[in-house]
Amino acid sequence: MTDRETWIRAAACGDLADGEALAVPAPDGRTIALFFTDGAYHATDNQCPHMGFPLVRGLVRNGMVTCDWHGRSFDLTGGGCFHSQCDDVRVFATEIRDDAVWIRFDAEPEDRREARLRLLWEGLLGDDRWTMSKAIAQLLHGGVPEADIVELIMRHVGRHIASSHDLDAGDDVSRLINGLKVGQRYEGEDRLIALAIAARSAAGPAAERNENVPMPPPYDWERTARWVRNFARDRMGNRIERCLYTAWTEGDGEKILPLLLECAVEPHFLDFGDSLVSLAYLAELQDLFGWEQAGELIFNLGAKLIGQPRQEPERFRRDAVARMRELGVDIDAASGDDFDEDALASAVTSVDIHRSFDALASALAGGSSDRLITTFVLLAADRMARTPVAVDAGWPNLTRELNLASSLRALKTHGGAGVAAKGLFHAAWHIFADRWINIDHRPLSEPLPAQPPPGDDEDAAAAAVLDAMQTLDVEAAGDRVAGYLQAGYSGDRLLHDLGRTILQDDTGHEILPTLRTVFDEWSNVRGTDADLGAGHPAGAQLLVGLARHATDVRSNSDGRSAAVTAMRFAEGRTTVEMFE
Repeated sequence: MTDRETWIRAAACGDLADGEALAVPAPDGRTIALFFTDGAYHATDNQCPHMGFPLVRGLVRNGMVTCDWHGRSFDLTGGGCFHSQCDDVRVFATEIRDDAVWIRFDAEPEDRREARLRLLWEGLLGDDRWTMSKAIAQLLHGGVPEADIVELIMRHVGRHIASSHDLDAGDDVSRLINGLKVGQRYEGEDRLIALAIAARSAAGPAAERNENVPMPPPYDWERTARWVRNFARDRMGNRIERCLYTAWTEGDGEKILPLLLECAVEPHFLDFGDSLVSLAYLAELQDLFGWEQAGELIFNLGAKLIGQPRQEPERFRRDAVARMRELGVDIDAASGDDFDEDALASAVTSVDIHRSFDALASALAGGSSDRLITTFVLLAADRMARTPVAVDAGWPNLTRELNLASSLRALKTHGGAGVAAKGLFHAAWHIFADRWINIDHRPLSEPLPAQPPPGDDEDAAAAAVLDAMQTLDVEAAGDRVAGYLQAGYSGDRLLHDLGRTILQDDTGHEILPTLRTVFDEWSNVRGTDADLGAGHPAGAQLLVGLARHATDVRSNSDGRSAAVTAMRFAEGRTTVEMFE
């Protein structure tokens, strides 16, 4: 590109009176704001970096322009903004040639990347949804790798949760990891929505706190692990974090997550299934980011989860804890595939906790933990597919059942078969605790009742499913999904469409963990391993249950508007251009 090609003829000298401004089209589709004030010409990006209002409509005075929408002010010479949580505005050189004003248009400088990462950091600290969405969109549009964005989010989340959160941090970790995982399946605005949900989960103050320091020598793993087990049993979570940090500094990091999981599946933690799910997510974050980035979060939240306060159990849970302890000798491992799935499901959904636990212990003697986890996953999905919605469908409880069951796969990976086997009793307990939900037992070996195809072809059938969601018709949504799958249409395509619809509604952040679970478990159902659910007759219930859940809690409000606006902002459009 020649010098002349990088210069834009903006206006004739004299076209602008003092204090006036002109929007000049730029080669990349943006507009440049040309100002004439105090006998000099200045050029800046026309888009206010705060929320995109055209700066040509602003007030020019004392060598600066003030946006007419939210009052952000910028130095016309250097572009600096005088307010926090707002990027500096880009400035361009001007030159007078042959009685005309020319503007030099150059490629965006590299240092904008660091400025936008700082902007994202400020958005995280201030829990500002728009600032975070805008910064992420600009970073992605500028070619910054997504990994760099996620690294910054991870850097913030550990300190934020350690200094500002208690046990409710598990919900933030859920949205963080599931936002990242679901986002990888989408492009454009849908990916941005998922990334923004992940960022919002990490947002908030990150106060200073005492840094972890290791325990004085001598160090011994067995002694440290014994301390952690005792502190967990005695509800002394504030004593656990330093033990975990010490083990990591001594090179025993690979032993920490198995120890946390071992503690969390003990019988006295029955009714704390959310802790198991959170620990599974922490293990996943460690896999993705390593101890250097995820360590502070794991040490702090892991200690809180396994050392949390617990009330004395009421009668039914006290009986369940006692029975699980009695059966302990039989559940250290699980292998084989010899168990009656329908009989197990019938026992687990009964209102008799002894019958439930005894049937599970018997199944563990002959069935593999993978196969049993699949049974609990599909049992939970079947319950979601058939729960009555006339009064209270029990979605928080049912989705906990599903997500807990699926998380047992991670517990097995990081803690072993014995941990997963004990985790199954926790899953069985939650189904018993949810006995108030009026769902009749139905054998998992029986497919759902036949439904007519909801459309003459796959496109029409998928559209009919989404229309049922849009009109909040829960029963039609479930029946149409069943009919769609029974017609042989692509479940992968439908799940992708369901996911987009969920993300784009303002309830998307609530459904995100369940959406991610269904993505994972649907891949298993579509795979080749029977232990993981391949070919199982209840596989369809994953999509049926998801569609009914998303429809019943749907707000029908547009959650994609912020993402779309942020993407248009990253392209350089002003607010006025967006509305037009």
